[in-house]
Amino acid sequence: MSIRRRVITPPKEPDAEPVCLLTEEWAARRKESPEAFLAAAKSQASLPNGAEFRFDAGGGMWERAATFVAEERECCPFFAFEQWEESGAVLLRITRSELATD
Repeated sequence: MSIRRRVITPPKEPDAEPVCLLTEEWAARRKESPEAFLAAAKSQASLPNGAEFRFDAGGGMWERAATFVAEERECCPFFAFEQWEESGAVLLRITRSELATD
């Protein structure tokens, strides 16, 4: 299992209240709704501090995941993200910073 690339994005505001700040206006400007993006996942696993999603690597998925992270951290600044490629898949881990473990 070889990891080709990996990006770790810490929370924008680790001490922020765990409340989504997404407004209707901001939602309309997003490239893709969070629901549509996450629905493309081939599998999802619950973690004690969040969730991990596995997507097929093709079709610009790396870029879609990176856009999701950039947009999601604006409305949910308390989340940490980890994105990596392995074995023909793009994986995305989303965790709550105060619950994150090493």
